[in-house]
Amino acid sequence: MTRPCLQTQKPIRLLPIVWLLLLSTAITSASTETGKHLFILSGQSNMTGGLKAGFAKKVEDTYGKENTVVVHHSKSGRGIRFWDKDYRFPHQYRFPVKGIPSERSKQQHGQEYGPLIGKVREAIEGNSFDTVTFVWMQGESDGGRGLGSVYEESFLRLLRRIKEDLERKDVGFVIGRINNSRMSDPNWKYVREVQVKLAKDAEHGAWIDTDDLSDSEHGVHFPRENYSKLGQRFAKKAIDMIRKRN
Repeated sequence: MTRPCLQTQKPIRLLPIVWLLLLSTAITSASTETGKHLFILSGQSNMTGGLKAGFAKKVEDTYGKENTVVVHHSKSGRGIRFWDKDYRFPHQYRFPVKGIPSERSKQQHGQEYGPLIGKVREAIEGNSFDTVTFVWMQGESDGGRGLGSVYEESFLRLLRRIKEDLERKDVGFVIGRINNSRMSDPNWKYVREVQVKLAKDAEHGAWIDTDDLSDSEHGVHFPRENYSKLGQRFAKKAIDMIRKRN
Protein backbone atom coordinates (compact mmCIF):
# COMPACT_ATOMS: atom_id res chain seq x y z
CA MET A 1 0.00 0.00 0.00
CA THR A 2 1.29 3.47 -0.88
CA ARG A 3 1.76 5.78 2.13
CA PRO A 4 0.13 9.21 1.96
CA CYS A 5 2.59 11.94 1.06
CA LEU A 6 3.48 14.21 4.01
CA GLN A 7 2.84 17.26 1.86
CA THR A 8 -0.85 16.34 1.55
CA GLN A 9 -1.18 16.19 5.34
CA LYS A 10 0.23 19.64 6.15
CA PRO A 11 -2.80 21.69 5.04
CA ILE A 12 -5.06 19.50 7.20
CA ARG A 13 -2.86 20.05 10.26
CA LEU A 14 -2.70 23.80 9.64
CA LEU A 15 -6.47 24.35 9.33
CA PRO A 16 -7.10 24.93 13.08
CA ILE A 17 -4.24 27.44 13.16
CA VAL A 18 -5.62 29.26 10.12
CA TRP A 19 -9.06 29.52 11.71
CA LEU A 20 -7.56 30.87 14.92
CA LEU A 21 -5.67 33.51 12.98
CA LEU A 22 -8.80 34.55 11.11
CA LEU A 23 -10.77 34.73 14.35
CA SER A 24 -8.06 36.81 15.98
CA THR A 25 -8.05 39.21 13.03
CA ALA A 26 -11.85 39.56 13.17
CA ILE A 27 -11.80 40.32 16.89
CA THR A 28 -9.03 42.88 16.46
CA SER A 29 -10.78 44.66 13.57
CA ALA A 30 -14.07 44.78 15.49
CA SER A 31 -12.44 46.73 18.32
CA THR A 32 -10.47 49.27 16.33
CA GLU A 33 -12.84 52.17 17.08
CA THR A 34 -11.56 54.35 19.90
CA GLY A 35 -12.76 57.06 22.27
CA LYS A 36 -15.58 57.45 24.75
CA HIS A 37 -18.93 58.60 23.42
CA LEU A 38 -22.16 60.01 24.85
CA PHE A 39 -25.41 59.63 22.93
CA ILE A 40 -28.56 61.51 23.97
CA LEU A 41 -31.76 60.04 22.51
CA SER A 42 -35.01 61.99 22.74
CA GLY A 43 -38.31 62.66 20.98
CA GLN A 44 -41.95 61.63 21.00
CA SER A 45 -43.66 58.26 20.50
CA ASN A 46 -41.38 56.93 17.74
CA MET A 47 -38.37 57.33 20.04
CA THR A 48 -39.21 54.03 21.74
CA GLY A 49 -37.33 51.65 23.98
CA GLY A 50 -37.02 49.35 20.96
CA LEU A 51 -35.25 52.09 19.06
CA LYS A 52 -32.91 52.62 22.01
CA ALA A 53 -32.11 48.90 22.20
CA GLY A 54 -31.19 48.71 18.52
CA PHE A 55 -29.13 51.89 18.80
CA ALA A 56 -27.27 50.81 21.93
CA LYS A 57 -26.31 47.43 20.50
CA LYS A 58 -24.80 48.99 17.39
CA VAL A 59 -22.71 51.63 19.19
CA GLU A 60 -21.61 49.18 21.88
CA ASP A 61 -20.51 46.68 19.23
CA THR A 62 -18.50 49.47 17.60
CA TYR A 63 -16.90 51.21 20.59
CA GLY A 64 -17.32 48.71 23.41
CA LYS A 65 -19.92 48.90 26.15
CA GLU A 66 -17.41 50.49 28.53
CA ASN A 67 -16.89 53.36 26.10
CA THR A 68 -20.50 54.28 25.39
CA VAL A 69 -23.23 55.94 27.40
CA VAL A 70 -26.74 56.08 25.93
CA VAL A 71 -29.29 58.34 27.63
CA HIS A 72 -32.93 58.02 26.56
CA HIS A 73 -35.99 60.17 27.27
CA SER A 74 -39.19 60.27 25.21
CA LYS A 75 -42.80 61.33 25.62
CA SER A 76 -45.69 60.43 23.34
CA GLY A 77 -47.72 63.10 21.57
CA ARG A 78 -45.39 65.96 22.41
CA GLY A 79 -44.52 68.82 20.08
CA ILE A 80 -41.04 70.29 20.06
CA ARG A 81 -42.31 73.10 22.31
CA PHE A 82 -42.21 70.66 25.25
CA TRP A 83 -38.40 70.66 24.93
CA ASP A 84 -38.04 74.36 24.10
CA LYS A 85 -38.83 76.64 27.03
CA ASP A 86 -38.59 79.76 24.84
CA TYR A 87 -40.95 78.39 22.20
CA ARG A 88 -43.06 80.90 20.28
CA PHE A 89 -46.21 79.89 18.43
CA PRO A 90 -46.56 81.08 14.83
CA HIS A 91 -48.28 84.46 14.48
CA GLN A 92 -52.06 84.18 15.04
CA TYR A 93 -51.77 80.43 15.47
CA ARG A 94 -54.82 78.37 16.45
CA PHE A 95 -54.75 74.72 17.52
CA PRO A 96 -56.98 72.47 15.39
CA VAL A 97 -60.33 72.27 17.24
CA LYS A 98 -58.92 73.82 20.47
CA GLY A 99 -58.34 77.32 19.10
CA ILE A 100 -55.97 79.99 20.44
CA PRO A 101 -53.16 78.64 22.69
CA SER A 102 -54.04 79.16 26.34
CA GLU A 103 -51.72 80.43 29.04
CA ARG A 104 -51.71 76.90 30.44
CA SER A 105 -50.42 75.54 27.13
CA LYS A 106 -47.63 78.12 27.14
CA GLN A 107 -46.61 77.01 30.62
CA GLN A 108 -45.94 73.55 29.19
CA HIS A 109 -43.05 74.82 27.09
CA GLY A 110 -39.82 73.06 28.05
CA GLN A 111 -41.47 70.49 30.33
CA GLU A 112 -39.57 67.55 28.86
CA TYR A 113 -36.19 69.22 28.80
CA GLY A 114 -35.73 69.09 32.57
CA PRO A 115 -36.14 65.30 32.82
CA LEU A 116 -33.92 64.82 29.78
CA ILE A 117 -30.99 66.93 30.96
CA GLY A 118 -31.39 65.50 34.46
CA LYS A 119 -30.84 61.97 33.11
CA VAL A 120 -27.86 63.17 31.10
CA ARG A 121 -26.19 64.81 34.09
CA GLU A 122 -26.71 61.72 36.23
CA ALA A 123 -25.24 59.47 33.53
CA ILE A 124 -22.14 61.58 32.83
CA GLU A 125 -21.16 62.40 36.41
CA GLY A 126 -17.45 61.74 36.85
CA ASN A 127 -16.93 60.91 33.17
CA SER A 128 -15.46 62.75 30.21
CA PHE A 129 -16.32 62.08 26.57
CA ASP A 130 -14.58 62.50 23.25
CA THR A 131 -17.89 63.12 21.48
CA VAL A 132 -21.49 63.99 22.32
CA THR A 133 -24.26 63.24 19.84
CA PHE A 134 -27.92 64.24 20.12
CA VAL A 135 -30.34 61.82 18.41
CA TRP A 136 -33.80 63.29 17.69
CA MET A 137 -36.92 61.45 16.48
CA GLN A 138 -39.73 63.98 16.72
CA GLY A 139 -41.86 66.24 14.55
CA GLU A 140 -45.04 64.25 13.93
CA SER A 141 -46.96 66.41 16.40
CA ASP A 142 -45.75 69.66 14.84
CA GLY A 143 -46.34 68.40 11.32
CA GLY A 144 -49.88 67.33 12.15
CA ARG A 145 -50.82 70.56 13.96
CA GLY A 146 -49.62 73.17 11.51
CA LEU A 147 -46.57 74.23 13.52
CA GLY A 148 -43.90 73.67 10.89
CA SER A 149 -43.10 77.35 10.32
CA VAL A 150 -41.31 77.68 13.68
CA TYR A 151 -39.79 74.18 13.85
CA GLU A 152 -36.33 75.16 12.64
CA GLU A 153 -35.78 78.00 15.10
CA SER A 154 -37.14 75.87 17.93
CA PHE A 155 -34.80 72.95 17.22
CA LEU A 156 -31.81 75.29 17.03
CA ARG A 157 -32.72 76.78 20.42
CA LEU A 158 -32.99 73.27 21.88
CA LEU A 159 -29.61 72.27 20.47
CA ARG A 160 -28.02 75.50 21.70
CA ARG A 161 -29.36 74.90 25.19
CA ILE A 162 -27.94 71.37 25.28
CA LYS A 163 -24.54 72.74 24.27
CA GLU A 164 -24.69 75.43 26.94
CA ASP A 165 -25.77 73.07 29.70
CA LEU A 166 -23.09 70.52 28.83
CA GLU A 167 -20.53 73.29 28.18
CA ARG A 168 -19.65 71.80 24.79
CA LYS A 169 -19.73 73.57 21.46
CA ASP A 170 -19.09 70.40 19.48
CA VAL A 171 -22.38 68.54 20.09
CA GLY A 172 -23.40 66.79 16.87
CA PHE A 173 -26.89 65.60 16.04
CA VAL A 174 -28.75 63.06 13.93
CA ILE A 175 -32.36 63.84 13.15
CA GLY A 176 -34.90 61.31 11.89
CA ARG A 177 -37.10 62.71 9.12
CA ILE A 178 -40.75 61.97 9.91
CA ASN A 179 -42.20 59.38 7.54
CA ASN A 180 -44.26 60.00 4.41
CA SER A 181 -47.63 58.96 5.81
CA ARG A 182 -49.28 62.40 5.42
CA MET A 183 -47.79 63.84 2.28
CA SER A 184 -51.12 65.42 1.30
CA ASP A 185 -50.60 67.88 4.19
CA PRO A 186 -48.29 70.78 3.10
CA ASN A 187 -47.25 71.42 6.70
CA TRP A 188 -46.21 67.77 7.15
CA LYS A 189 -44.08 68.02 4.02
CA TYR A 190 -42.60 71.28 5.26
CA VAL A 191 -41.46 69.74 8.56
CA ARG A 192 -39.73 66.98 6.58
CA GLU A 193 -37.95 69.58 4.47
CA VAL A 194 -36.88 71.57 7.52
CA GLN A 195 -35.45 68.47 9.20
CA VAL A 196 -33.26 67.76 6.17
CA LYS A 197 -32.24 71.43 5.99
CA LEU A 198 -31.21 71.46 9.64
CA ALA A 199 -28.85 68.56 9.02
CA LYS A 200 -27.39 69.99 5.83
CA ASP A 201 -26.82 73.44 7.33
CA ALA A 202 -25.00 72.14 10.41
CA GLU A 203 -21.29 71.49 10.67
CA HIS A 204 -21.92 68.39 12.75
CA GLY A 205 -25.39 67.32 11.65
CA ALA A 206 -26.96 64.43 9.76
CA TRP A 207 -30.42 63.00 9.01
CA ILE A 208 -31.88 59.59 8.28
CA ASP A 209 -34.73 58.49 6.02
CA THR A 210 -37.53 56.50 7.70
CA ASP A 211 -39.97 56.14 4.80
CA ASP A 212 -39.14 52.50 4.02
CA LEU A 213 -39.75 51.33 7.60
CA SER A 214 -43.52 51.80 7.64
CA ASP A 215 -46.56 51.60 5.39
CA SER A 216 -50.02 53.13 5.25
CA GLU A 217 -51.56 50.82 7.85
CA HIS A 218 -49.14 52.06 10.52
CA GLY A 219 -49.65 55.75 9.83
CA VAL A 220 -47.11 58.00 11.54
CA HIS A 221 -45.63 55.07 13.47
CA PHE A 222 -43.68 51.94 12.51
CA PRO A 223 -44.23 48.20 12.93
CA ARG A 224 -42.90 47.05 16.28
CA GLU A 225 -40.19 44.90 14.71
CA ASN A 226 -38.79 47.87 12.79
CA TYR A 227 -37.93 50.04 15.78
CA SER A 228 -34.71 48.14 16.39
CA LYS A 229 -33.83 48.67 12.71
CA LEU A 230 -34.57 52.36 13.12
CA GLY A 231 -32.25 52.50 16.12
CA GLN A 232 -29.48 50.76 14.20
CA ARG A 233 -29.93 53.20 11.31
CA PHE A 234 -29.57 56.14 13.69
CA ALA A 235 -26.47 54.52 15.21
CA LYS A 236 -24.81 53.88 11.87
CA LYS A 237 -25.32 57.51 10.85
CA ALA A 238 -23.96 58.73 14.19
CA ILE A 239 -20.90 56.49 13.88
CA ASP A 240 -20.27 57.67 10.32
CA MET A 241 -20.50 61.28 11.47
CA ILE A 242 -18.03 60.67 14.31
CA ARG A 243 -15.58 59.00 11.95
CA LYS A 244 -15.67 61.99 9.61
CA ARG A 245 -14.88 64.30 12.51
CA ASN A 246 -11.87 62.27 13.67
